[in-house]
Amino acid sequence: MTQSFSLPSDHAPPRSSDGLSDRQADCLRLAGQGLSSRQIARRLGLSARTVDDHILLGCRWLGVRTRVQAVALLVRDDRRAAEPRSFTP
Repeated sequence: MTQSFSLPSDHAPPRSSDGLSDRQADCLRLAGQGLSSRQIARRLGLSARTVDDHILLGCRWLGVRTRVQAVALLVRDDRRAAEPRSFTP
């Protein structure tokens, strides 16, 4: 059985990376370090096809078309999460 996936609309706003699975986020972070799908697969003990699937589903969740766009959103969200929050009583 073949699954059919549609690409996100050009008009849909990007989502937050909060909904990504840990594995999707891991694959995108490693892709952001310049690793290929094969290199990511070796590092995580997966097949390259599985890595590609994680990246595809991560792109779809984020509402972007490329892994570069997905990495950029993930980095943005990681930075926001690391920023100190001010507390006002």
